[in-house]
Amino acid sequence: MPKQNAVDSAPEILHHEVSCPFCGLLCDDLTTRTENQRVTVQAIACPKATRAFAACVPPGEPLIDGKPAALDDALAAATRLLKRSRQPLFGGLATDVNGMRAALALAERCGAILDHRHGEALNHGVQVLQSRGQTTTTLAEVRNRADLVVLVGANINEDFPRFAEICLAPAETLHPAGTTGRQVWHLGPRAERPRQAGLRLEQIACPQAELLDTLNALRASLRGRAQGLTGQRAKAITALAAAIKQAAYTVFVWAPGQLDAGAAALLIGSIGELCGELNRSQRAAGLALSGNDGAQTALAATAWTTGYPLRLSYAGPTIDYDPLRYQSRRLLAEQAVDALLWINCFSPAPPPDNDLPCVVIGTAGSELRRPGSVFLPAGTPGVDRGRAGPTASARPPATAPER
Repeated sequence: MPKQNAVDSAPEILHHEVSCPFCGLLCDDLTTRTENQRVTVQAIACPKATRAFAACVPPGEPLIDGKPAALDDALAAATRLLKRSRQPLFGGLATDVNGMRAALALAERCGAILDHRHGEALNHGVQVLQSRGQTTTTLAEVRNRADLVVLVGANINEDFPRFAEICLAPAETLHPAGTTGRQVWHLGPRAERPRQAGLRLEQIACPQAELLDTLNALRASLRGRAQGLTGQRAKAITALAAAIKQAAYTVFVWAPGQLDAGAAALLIGSIGELCGELNRSQRAAGLALSGNDGAQTALAATAWTTGYPLRLSYAGPTIDYDPLRYQSRRLLAEQAVDALLWINCFSPAPPPDNDLPCVVIGTAGSELRRPGSVFLPAGTPGVDRGRAGPTASARPPATAPER
Protein backbone atom coordinates (compact mmCIF):
# COMPACT_ATOMS: atom_id res chain seq x y z
CA MET A 1 0.00 0.00 0.00
CA PRO A 2 1.21 3.55 -0.70
CA LYS A 3 2.44 5.48 2.30
CA GLN A 4 -0.08 8.13 3.46
CA ASN A 5 1.07 11.61 4.43
CA ALA A 6 0.02 12.67 7.92
CA VAL A 7 -1.30 16.00 6.66
CA ASP A 8 -2.55 15.17 3.18
CA SER A 9 -4.13 11.96 1.90
CA ALA A 10 -2.04 12.00 -1.30
CA PRO A 11 0.12 8.85 -1.50
CA GLU A 12 3.89 8.81 -1.59
CA ILE A 13 5.02 7.19 -4.84
CA LEU A 14 8.48 5.94 -5.78
CA HIS A 15 9.58 5.69 -9.42
CA HIS A 16 12.75 3.82 -10.35
CA GLU A 17 15.00 4.18 -13.42
CA VAL A 18 13.70 7.67 -14.11
CA SER A 19 15.43 9.70 -16.85
CA CYS A 20 16.61 13.17 -15.85
CA PRO A 21 15.70 15.87 -18.43
CA PHE A 22 17.83 18.66 -16.97
CA CYS A 23 21.15 18.24 -18.81
CA GLY A 24 22.53 16.59 -21.91
CA LEU A 25 23.72 13.48 -20.06
CA LEU A 26 20.12 12.22 -19.71
CA CYS A 27 20.96 9.95 -16.78
CA ASP A 28 18.35 7.20 -16.62
CA ASP A 29 19.09 5.65 -13.22
CA LEU A 30 17.31 8.06 -10.90
CA THR A 31 14.83 7.12 -8.20
CA THR A 32 12.30 9.82 -7.47
CA ARG A 33 9.80 10.23 -4.67
CA THR A 34 6.53 12.03 -5.39
CA GLU A 35 4.51 13.29 -2.46
CA ASN A 36 1.76 15.91 -2.70
CA GLN A 37 2.83 16.56 -6.32
CA ARG A 38 6.36 17.47 -5.19
CA VAL A 39 9.25 15.45 -6.66
CA THR A 40 12.54 14.74 -4.89
CA VAL A 41 15.52 12.70 -6.05
CA GLN A 42 16.69 9.82 -3.90
CA ALA A 43 20.26 8.49 -3.45
CA ILE A 44 21.89 10.21 -6.46
CA ALA A 45 24.76 12.60 -5.84
CA CYS A 46 23.86 15.12 -8.55
CA PRO A 47 23.30 18.65 -7.22
CA LYS A 48 21.86 19.81 -10.54
CA ALA A 49 19.18 17.10 -10.65
CA THR A 50 18.39 17.59 -6.96
CA ARG A 51 17.85 21.34 -7.43
CA ALA A 52 15.95 21.01 -10.69
CA PHE A 53 13.50 18.34 -9.53
CA ALA A 54 12.92 20.22 -6.27
CA ALA A 55 12.12 23.39 -8.24
CA CYS A 56 9.47 21.59 -10.30
CA VAL A 57 6.04 22.38 -8.92
CA PRO A 58 2.68 21.58 -10.53
CA PRO A 59 1.85 23.97 -13.40
CA GLY A 60 0.28 27.27 -12.33
CA GLU A 61 -2.89 28.94 -13.59
CA PRO A 62 -3.38 30.81 -16.88
CA LEU A 63 -2.97 34.58 -16.76
CA ILE A 64 -4.07 37.47 -18.97
CA ASP A 65 -2.40 40.80 -18.24
CA GLY A 66 -1.16 39.27 -15.00
CA LYS A 67 -4.62 38.28 -13.78
CA PRO A 68 -6.02 34.74 -13.41
CA ALA A 69 -8.13 33.56 -16.33
CA ALA A 70 -9.78 30.46 -17.71
CA LEU A 71 -7.58 28.38 -20.01
CA ASP A 72 -9.87 28.88 -23.02
CA ASP A 73 -9.84 32.65 -22.47
CA ALA A 74 -6.05 32.68 -22.18
CA LEU A 75 -5.70 30.63 -25.38
CA ALA A 76 -8.03 33.04 -27.18
CA ALA A 77 -6.04 36.04 -25.92
CA ALA A 78 -2.77 34.45 -27.09
CA THR A 79 -4.33 33.77 -30.49
CA ARG A 80 -5.41 37.40 -30.87
CA LEU A 81 -1.97 38.62 -29.86
CA LEU A 82 -0.22 36.48 -32.49
CA LYS A 83 -2.78 37.33 -35.20
CA ARG A 84 -2.13 41.05 -34.67
CA SER A 85 1.63 40.58 -34.95
CA ARG A 86 3.33 41.30 -38.27
CA GLN A 87 6.65 39.74 -37.24
CA PRO A 88 6.65 37.54 -34.12
CA LEU A 89 9.68 35.88 -32.55
CA PHE A 90 9.42 32.40 -31.06
CA GLY A 91 12.17 32.19 -28.43
CA GLY A 92 13.21 29.96 -25.57
CA LEU A 93 12.06 26.76 -27.31
CA ALA A 94 12.97 24.77 -24.19
CA THR A 95 10.60 21.85 -24.72
CA ASP A 96 10.52 18.23 -25.91
CA VAL A 97 10.18 16.79 -29.43
CA ASN A 98 6.39 17.10 -29.57
CA GLY A 99 6.54 20.62 -28.21
CA MET A 100 9.14 21.63 -30.81
CA ARG A 101 7.14 20.12 -33.65
CA ALA A 102 4.09 22.05 -32.48
CA ALA A 103 6.15 25.27 -32.26
CA LEU A 104 7.38 24.81 -35.83
CA ALA A 105 3.85 24.22 -37.11
CA LEU A 106 2.59 27.34 -35.33
CA ALA A 107 5.55 29.39 -36.54
CA GLU A 108 4.74 28.46 -40.12
CA ARG A 109 1.17 29.72 -39.71
CA CYS A 110 2.32 32.93 -38.00
CA GLY A 111 5.30 33.70 -40.23
CA ALA A 112 7.53 33.69 -37.15
CA ILE A 113 11.28 33.67 -36.54
CA LEU A 114 12.68 30.89 -34.30
CA ASP A 115 15.75 30.87 -32.04
CA HIS A 116 16.57 28.78 -28.97
CA ARG A 117 17.59 30.44 -25.69
CA HIS A 118 20.99 28.75 -26.13
CA GLY A 119 21.11 29.62 -29.82
CA GLU A 120 24.55 31.20 -29.61
CA ALA A 121 26.18 28.07 -28.20
CA LEU A 122 24.31 25.86 -30.69
CA ASN A 123 25.42 28.00 -33.59
CA HIS A 124 29.13 27.49 -32.85
CA GLY A 125 28.87 23.76 -33.56
CA VAL A 126 26.55 24.25 -36.53
CA GLN A 127 29.03 26.64 -38.17
CA VAL A 128 31.84 24.11 -37.92
CA LEU A 129 29.65 21.24 -39.14
CA GLN A 130 28.56 23.29 -42.17
CA SER A 131 32.00 24.58 -43.13
CA ARG A 132 34.42 21.79 -42.18
CA GLY A 133 32.54 18.73 -40.95
CA GLN A 134 33.19 16.89 -37.69
CA THR A 135 34.10 13.47 -36.40
CA THR A 136 32.09 12.98 -33.21
CA THR A 137 31.33 10.17 -30.83
CA THR A 138 28.85 9.31 -28.08
CA LEU A 139 28.75 9.15 -24.30
CA ALA A 140 28.70 5.35 -24.48
CA GLU A 141 31.84 5.30 -26.63
CA VAL A 142 33.67 7.52 -24.15
CA ARG A 143 32.59 5.28 -21.30
CA ASN A 144 33.47 1.99 -22.98
CA ARG A 145 36.19 2.64 -25.56
CA ALA A 146 38.25 5.78 -24.99
CA ASP A 147 41.57 5.33 -23.19
CA LEU A 148 42.46 9.05 -23.29
CA VAL A 149 40.00 11.92 -22.75
CA VAL A 150 40.98 15.58 -23.15
CA LEU A 151 38.60 18.13 -21.62
CA VAL A 152 39.02 21.31 -23.66
CA GLY A 153 37.83 24.27 -21.58
CA ALA A 154 35.06 22.13 -20.08
CA ASN A 155 34.23 22.51 -16.40
CA ILE A 156 32.21 19.33 -16.03
CA ASN A 157 31.37 20.10 -12.39
CA GLU A 158 29.39 23.17 -13.44
CA ASP A 159 26.84 21.87 -15.94
CA PHE A 160 27.46 18.11 -16.16
CA PRO A 161 28.24 16.98 -12.60
CA ARG A 162 27.85 13.23 -13.25
CA PHE A 163 29.99 13.08 -16.40
CA ALA A 164 33.03 11.87 -14.44
CA GLU A 165 31.01 9.20 -12.64
CA ILE A 166 29.18 7.92 -15.71
CA CYS A 167 31.76 8.26 -18.49
CA LEU A 168 35.27 8.87 -17.13
CA ALA A 169 35.46 6.52 -14.15
CA PRO A 170 32.34 4.32 -14.23
CA ALA A 171 31.91 1.30 -12.01
CA GLU A 172 31.50 -0.89 -15.11
CA THR A 173 32.88 -0.54 -18.64
CA LEU A 174 33.38 -2.68 -21.73
CA HIS A 175 37.01 -1.57 -22.06
CA PRO A 176 39.30 -4.60 -21.58
CA ALA A 177 41.46 -2.75 -19.05
CA GLY A 178 38.52 -1.09 -17.31
CA THR A 179 39.10 2.54 -16.35
CA THR A 180 42.37 1.94 -14.51
CA GLY A 181 44.41 2.71 -17.62
CA ARG A 182 42.36 5.69 -18.79
CA GLN A 183 44.06 9.08 -18.80
CA VAL A 184 42.07 12.29 -18.42
CA TRP A 185 43.57 15.70 -19.19
CA HIS A 186 42.05 19.16 -18.78
CA LEU A 187 43.03 22.20 -20.86
CA GLY A 188 41.85 25.65 -19.83
CA PRO A 189 41.10 27.70 -16.72
CA ARG A 190 41.79 25.67 -13.60
CA ALA A 191 38.58 23.92 -12.59
CA GLU A 192 37.60 22.05 -9.47
CA ARG A 193 38.73 18.43 -9.71
CA PRO A 194 35.85 15.94 -9.99
CA ARG A 195 35.44 14.02 -6.76
CA GLN A 196 35.35 10.62 -8.39
CA ALA A 197 37.15 7.56 -7.09
CA GLY A 198 39.59 6.08 -9.56
CA LEU A 199 39.82 9.21 -11.75
CA ARG A 200 43.31 10.51 -12.52
CA LEU A 201 43.24 14.05 -13.89
CA GLU A 202 46.17 16.02 -15.34
CA GLN A 203 45.60 19.77 -15.72
CA ILE A 204 47.22 22.18 -18.17
CA ALA A 205 46.07 25.53 -16.86
CA CYS A 206 45.64 28.47 -19.23
CA PRO A 207 43.26 31.44 -19.43
CA GLN A 208 40.15 31.07 -21.56
CA ALA A 209 41.56 33.67 -23.99
CA GLU A 210 44.65 31.47 -24.57
CA LEU A 211 42.82 28.18 -25.00
CA LEU A 212 42.93 28.27 -28.81
CA ASP A 213 46.67 29.02 -28.81
CA THR A 214 47.25 26.18 -26.37
CA LEU A 215 45.30 23.74 -28.53
CA ASN A 216 47.19 24.87 -31.64
CA ALA A 217 50.45 24.33 -29.73
CA LEU A 218 49.32 20.76 -29.09
CA ARG A 219 48.66 20.27 -32.80
CA ALA A 220 52.14 21.62 -33.59
CA SER A 221 53.74 19.30 -31.03
CA LEU A 222 51.95 16.29 -32.53
CA ARG A 223 53.39 17.26 -35.92
CA GLY A 224 56.87 17.56 -34.45
CA ARG A 225 56.97 21.33 -34.92
CA ALA A 226 57.73 24.20 -32.56
CA GLN A 227 54.88 24.93 -30.16
CA GLY A 228 55.37 28.62 -29.63
CA LEU A 229 55.07 28.07 -25.85
CA THR A 230 57.66 28.01 -23.10
CA GLY A 231 57.96 26.94 -19.47
CA GLN A 232 55.76 24.45 -17.64
CA ARG A 233 52.89 24.69 -20.12
CA ALA A 234 55.21 23.71 -22.99
CA LYS A 235 56.44 20.68 -21.03
CA ALA A 236 52.88 19.65 -20.22
CA ILE A 237 51.82 20.00 -23.86
CA THR A 238 54.74 17.81 -24.92
CA ALA A 239 53.68 15.18 -22.36
CA LEU A 240 50.08 15.28 -23.59
CA ALA A 241 51.18 14.95 -27.22
CA ALA A 242 53.22 11.87 -26.28
CA ALA A 243 50.21 10.38 -24.48
CA ILE A 244 47.98 10.97 -27.50
CA LYS A 245 50.45 9.24 -29.80
CA GLN A 246 50.38 6.19 -27.52
CA ALA A 247 46.59 6.13 -27.09
CA ALA A 248 44.32 3.76 -28.98
CA TYR A 249 41.27 6.05 -28.86
CA THR A 250 41.44 9.74 -27.91
CA VAL A 251 38.30 11.82 -27.34
CA PHE A 252 38.30 15.62 -27.06
CA VAL A 253 35.40 16.94 -24.98
CA TRP A 254 34.09 20.51 -24.86
CA ALA A 255 30.99 22.34 -23.61
CA PRO A 256 29.89 24.95 -26.20
CA GLY A 257 28.06 27.06 -23.62
CA GLN A 258 31.24 27.46 -21.54
CA LEU A 259 33.52 28.61 -24.36
CA ASP A 260 34.35 32.22 -25.13
CA ALA A 261 31.78 33.25 -27.76
CA GLY A 262 34.31 35.12 -29.90
CA ALA A 263 36.61 32.13 -30.40
CA ALA A 264 34.26 29.17 -29.88
CA ALA A 265 33.76 28.30 -33.55
CA LEU A 266 37.53 28.53 -34.22
CA LEU A 267 38.25 26.33 -31.21
CA ILE A 268 35.70 23.68 -32.17
CA GLY A 269 36.97 23.77 -35.74
CA SER A 270 40.54 23.28 -34.54
CA ILE A 271 39.45 20.25 -32.50
CA GLY A 272 37.78 18.82 -35.60
CA GLU A 273 40.90 19.31 -37.71
CA LEU A 274 43.04 17.71 -35.00
CA CYS A 275 40.75 14.66 -34.92
CA GLY A 276 41.00 14.44 -38.72
CA GLU A 277 44.80 14.47 -38.56
CA LEU A 278 44.92 11.83 -35.83
CA ASN A 279 42.51 9.54 -37.66
CA ARG A 280 45.05 9.04 -40.43
CA SER A 281 47.02 6.70 -38.17
CA GLN A 282 44.88 6.07 -35.09
CA ARG A 283 41.41 6.69 -33.68
CA ALA A 284 40.14 10.03 -32.38
CA ALA A 285 36.82 11.85 -32.09
CA GLY A 286 35.11 14.81 -30.46
CA LEU A 287 32.19 15.10 -28.06
CA ALA A 288 30.21 18.26 -27.33
CA LEU A 289 28.58 18.34 -23.90
CA SER A 290 25.39 20.21 -24.65
CA GLY A 291 21.64 19.74 -24.76
CA ASN A 292 20.58 21.72 -21.70
CA ASP A 293 17.00 23.05 -21.84
CA GLY A 294 16.18 20.83 -24.79
CA ALA A 295 18.70 22.57 -27.05
CA GLN A 296 19.77 19.51 -29.06
CA THR A 297 16.17 18.34 -29.29
CA ALA A 298 15.11 21.69 -30.73
CA LEU A 299 18.00 21.69 -33.21
CA ALA A 300 17.38 18.12 -34.37
CA ALA A 301 13.60 18.52 -34.68
CA THR A 302 14.07 21.70 -36.70
CA ALA A 303 16.65 20.09 -38.98
CA TRP A 304 14.61 17.01 -39.84
CA THR A 305 11.42 19.07 -40.28
CA THR A 306 12.78 21.94 -42.38
CA GLY A 307 16.20 20.87 -43.61
CA TYR A 308 17.77 23.83 -41.77
CA PRO A 309 19.15 24.36 -38.26
CA LEU A 310 17.68 26.96 -35.92
CA ARG A 311 17.70 30.72 -36.46
CA LEU A 312 15.29 30.59 -39.33
CA SER A 313 12.25 32.53 -40.46
CA TYR A 314 8.89 31.61 -41.94
CA ALA A 315 8.13 35.25 -42.80
CA GLY A 316 8.87 35.00 -46.54
CA PRO A 317 7.55 32.82 -49.34
CA THR A 318 10.13 30.17 -48.41
CA ILE A 319 11.97 29.23 -45.21
CA ASP A 320 14.95 31.53 -44.70
CA TYR A 321 17.96 30.48 -42.59
CA ASP A 322 20.41 33.12 -41.38
CA PRO A 323 22.35 32.58 -38.12
CA LEU A 324 23.28 36.28 -37.80
CA ARG A 325 20.12 37.98 -38.99
CA TYR A 326 17.81 35.86 -36.86
CA GLN A 327 19.72 36.05 -33.59
CA SER A 328 17.01 36.67 -30.98
CA ARG A 329 19.14 38.98 -28.83
CA ARG A 330 19.82 41.26 -31.79
CA LEU A 331 16.20 41.19 -32.97
CA LEU A 332 14.95 42.27 -29.54
CA ALA A 333 17.62 44.96 -29.11
CA GLU A 334 16.84 46.45 -32.53
CA GLN A 335 13.06 46.11 -32.07
CA ALA A 336 12.91 44.14 -35.31
CA VAL A 337 10.01 42.00 -34.03
CA ASP A 338 6.66 43.10 -32.62
CA ALA A 339 5.64 40.10 -30.47
CA LEU A 340 7.34 37.34 -28.52
CA LEU A 341 6.25 33.76 -27.84
CA TRP A 342 8.55 32.41 -25.10
CA ILE A 343 8.61 28.66 -24.41
CA ASN A 344 10.49 27.38 -21.36
CA CYS A 345 9.30 24.13 -19.83
CA PHE A 346 12.49 23.18 -17.95
CA SER A 347 13.01 26.10 -15.57
CA PRO A 348 11.28 29.29 -14.39
CA ALA A 349 13.73 31.49 -16.36
CA PRO A 350 11.67 34.42 -17.74
CA PRO A 351 12.01 35.84 -21.26
CA PRO A 352 14.61 38.53 -21.92
CA ASP A 353 13.65 42.06 -20.89
CA ASN A 354 11.36 43.57 -23.51
CA ASP A 355 8.26 45.72 -23.90
CA LEU A 356 6.63 43.55 -26.55
CA PRO A 357 3.24 41.85 -26.36
CA CYS A 358 4.28 38.48 -24.99
CA VAL A 359 2.94 34.94 -24.65
CA VAL A 360 4.79 32.73 -22.17
CA ILE A 361 4.34 28.96 -22.20
CA GLY A 362 6.16 27.59 -19.21
CA THR A 363 6.38 26.22 -15.72
CA ALA A 364 5.13 27.80 -12.53
CA GLY A 365 7.50 30.59 -11.58
CA SER A 366 7.93 31.82 -15.15
CA GLU A 367 4.65 33.74 -15.13
CA LEU A 368 4.76 37.15 -16.79
CA ARG A 369 2.50 39.53 -14.87
CA ARG A 370 2.19 42.72 -16.88
CA PRO A 371 -0.23 44.29 -19.37
CA GLY A 372 -0.02 42.85 -22.84
CA SER A 373 1.06 39.41 -21.66
CA VAL A 374 -0.52 35.96 -21.61
CA PHE A 375 0.76 33.05 -19.53
CA LEU A 376 -0.11 29.47 -20.46
CA PRO A 377 1.03 26.86 -17.89
CA ALA A 378 2.92 23.80 -19.09
CA GLY A 379 4.46 20.80 -17.40
CA THR A 380 8.11 19.80 -17.43
CA PRO A 381 9.09 17.06 -19.91
CA GLY A 382 10.18 13.96 -18.06
CA VAL A 383 8.52 15.10 -14.82
CA ASP A 384 4.86 15.69 -15.62
CA ARG A 385 2.67 13.14 -17.34
CA GLY A 386 1.08 14.23 -20.61
CA ARG A 387 -2.62 14.03 -21.36
CA ALA A 388 -2.09 11.38 -24.00
CA GLY A 389 -1.49 8.65 -21.46
CA PRO A 390 1.16 7.08 -19.21
CA THR A 391 4.77 8.12 -19.73
CA ALA A 392 8.02 7.56 -17.88
CA SER A 393 7.38 10.64 -15.80
CA ALA A 394 8.30 11.34 -12.22
CA ARG A 395 5.04 13.04 -11.30
CA PRO A 396 1.86 11.18 -12.24
CA PRO A 397 -1.56 12.83 -11.95
CA ALA A 398 -2.94 13.06 -8.42
CA THR A 399 -5.63 10.54 -9.34
CA ALA A 400 -3.25 7.97 -10.77
CA PRO A 401 -2.90 4.62 -9.00
CA GLU A 402 0.42 3.55 -7.58
CA ARG A 403 2.73 2.05 -10.21
